Order: sequence, then C-alpha cells, then structure tokens
Amino acid sequence: MTSTRRYVSPKREAQAAATREAILSAFAEQLSEPGRDKLSPSDAALRAGVSLRTVHFHFPNEESQILALSDWFDRMFYPAGVVLASSPDDLPRYFHDIHAMALRHPLTRAIAASRSGVWNEVRQHRRVKRLDAIRKAVKAIGAPPNATADATAMLLSLSGADASWPLHDHGLPLARIPGVIANTVALIVAQLRGQTNAKTPPAFDGSEC
Repeated sequence: MTSTRRYVSPKREAQAAATREAILSAFAEQLSEPGRDKLSPSDAALRAGVSLRTVHFHFPNEESQILALSDWFDRMFYPAGVVLASSPDDLPRYFHDIHAMALRHPLTRAIAASRSGVWNEVRQHRRVKRLDAIRKAVKAIGAPPNATADATAMLLSLSGADASWPLHDHGLPLARIPGVIANTVALIVAQLRGQTNAKTPPAFDGSEC
C-alpha cells in the first residue's frame, strides 16, 4: 500500500498568508470607523480584493475573526513583542515600552477612542495576561488593601494607548509621552511603598503571569 505525500507549495502558502493579512487589515480598518460595532465579512472582502468565500474560508465566524485580530494588532503595535512586568520595580519599564511601541502605529489614534463592542473584545483578549501581571506586581508591594486597589485602578487606566493620545492633545510631544507615563507609574509605586507596613514586601512570582 502506497501513501501519498502532500506537496507543500511555499509560493501558495505565502499567497495564503498575504491574503489573511489583507483581510485582517480590512477588518482592522472597520474597527477604526466611528460607530462601527460589527465586523462585516463582505466589506472586508471588498477592501481586501478577495471573494466573500475566501474571507469565510480563513475566518468562518466572529470568534475566529476576533482571535486573529488580537494577534494582528499585537504584531502591528508591538513588533518587538511585549515583555510583561516582572516585579513592582519593573512596572515603569513596562509602561514605557508598551506606549513607545504603540504610538508608532497610526491605527492607535483611530481606535483609541473606539467604543465598538468588537474592539473591546479584541482588546480584552490581547491584554488579559498584561493586566494580570500589573495586578500581581502592585499586590506584591504589600500596601494596605484600599491603597493597593486605588493604585491598581490607576495603573490599569494608564495601560492602553487611550491614555497616551489625550496627553498629546494637551500639547505633549509624542516622543515624551512614554517617559511621562513611566515617571507617573514610578511615582505611584513609590507612594504605594510608603504606605506599606510590611518590613519586607511579599515576593513577586513572575512565573505565574
């Protein structure tokens, strides 16, 4: 009995990858439009120059579209990857990195103010591990519960590009925004350390992120 060996065409695979990228780019453009609350496969097909059947072949349902868009946005915004905060003292570095990388991509401005339900799902999927790392880093300081909760809420609110652009609107040059946010984070961490009654803050286990 002979077995047939599947032929893999590098050219065909490259074309398929390019098609996926074009469709995802078309979906991303939809999210940047004011008032857009749903992804439209037919609109994506038109923008990408492919058939509706091709869109459904690569992304058969909204869940697959959201998961793929999550990865697409991370590749666009953070081409060097995202190194999660490993400790309280690493939080300023983390905030500086994510804002410096995100501000380089033009789409961040368009979607920062988006209230699209689809974008919120994409955003939550992308950020779950990052936000969890922030929470753990703040908790590791060992400050009182209310102070920890207040600091956590403030840091989470500073963790996305929607915190960067208002600073620019108030006259701050883009190049300085990551440093300003990182400095703010450092001040919050220092203040929180001043409120702890523990002589030795609990150890932070970054392996759990």
